[in-house]
Amino acid sequence: MISLFHPDDSVRPATLFTDPGRSFAAKYPDVPPPEGRLSPILLAARWISNDIPCEKMPEIAADLLEAGFDALAVARVAGEMRVASRADIEPLVARMFTGLGVAYPLSEADAARITARQMAREVIAGTRNAWAAASRLYRLFPYWSQSAVRTVDLYLIIDALDAVGTWGRPLADLDDDLYEEFAKIAAMEV
Repeated sequence: MISLFHPDDSVRPATLFTDPGRSFAAKYPDVPPPEGRLSPILLAARWISNDIPCEKMPEIAADLLEAGFDALAVARVAGEMRVASRADIEPLVARMFTGLGVAYPLSEADAARITARQMAREVIAGTRNAWAAASRLYRLFPYWSQSAVRTVDLYLIIDALDAVGTWGRPLADLDDDLYEEFAKIAAMEV
């Protein structure tokens, strides 16, 4: 069997996007830990960035209630039984985030930076697979619309995967570069 990957690579191509994350917190001590998954500002950013499907918002609101975020607007969103579109629930979501102290709506640029920064912090903390996160960012913030998030180098690293093992760089080098880019995104100011 011919391998498309450099023979010294320790990462298997079949599991590159599914392996558990590896912590790089010691290597990048200046990168803050990720926000909690129920952080209102993070949820608002993910909502604006279309990283939360509309049908999941009632479940998230119920989780917020359970975690002690007791506001009438949160309970109202949690009680929605059928959410068919974002437009259906947006007015309730707007009241919910405002009630949780978020300056809502966030700009799309701020939402993109907050979402990308969170994903990068999760990668550095080891709670998210770096290659899967890079792919997710690629889908959320395409190359042509990335004025809000500096991800050009991230995309170039993903594209370089096609050349690994033939004339490209070894996968281990790309892996190092990927973590380096995530550290930059994780340190980004909003």
